[in-house]
Amino acid sequence: MTRLAAVALGLGLWLGTAAGCASSSSRERSGPAPVDSGGAPISIDTAATADTAVATPPIAPSDSPTPIDTPPGRTQPSSGSQQQGASQVSKVEYEGWRQYSVNCARCHGQDVLPNPVAANLLVSLAPGGPTDTPEKFVQVVQNGRPDRGMPAFKDILTPAQTQAIYAYVKGRADKRIPPGRPAQPGG
Repeated sequence: MTRLAAVALGLGLWLGTAAGCASSSSRERSGPAPVDSGGAPISIDTAATADTAVATPPIAPSDSPTPIDTPPGRTQPSSGSQQQGASQVSKVEYEGWRQYSVNCARCHGQDVLPNPVAANLLVSLAPGGPTDTPEKFVQVVQNGRPDRGMPAFKDILTPAQTQAIYAYVKGRADKRIPPGRPAQPGG
């Protein structure tokens, strides 16, 4: 027997064994899958041990000098321009962060970090970007871009909320506001 034939035979036997793992009674049974008849609920003790076999490991910070939220072709701001911990923002920017988190983050990324689903707003609002003015931004948010999958928010967001989102996203694009929850402004 040639080596190739031996490997094929071994693979065939292995596949047959794997397929034969089901009991003979289940192989002989035909018909639809069993249906939940509404009997007693099954109790699963999830407190005993946590299943971490498929948990996503935490993302370690990159050693690269340019952070992930730096638009292409831009440089990182000096270390003195960003505070450690929560950043201090205006009341309007804080409201913009709140509204962005509720209405925009699912597509445009949490903390305005790039997301492959929708436009990178850090680039769009940067100087020379396609929505680099408040007027362009408001028009896109109010009317949407149906051809690109963005819904119109004119019936959802007030003009003040839209302006607040612009202030927050512009602060992120200008590197004045770092990623993360900003500190709520006082009084």
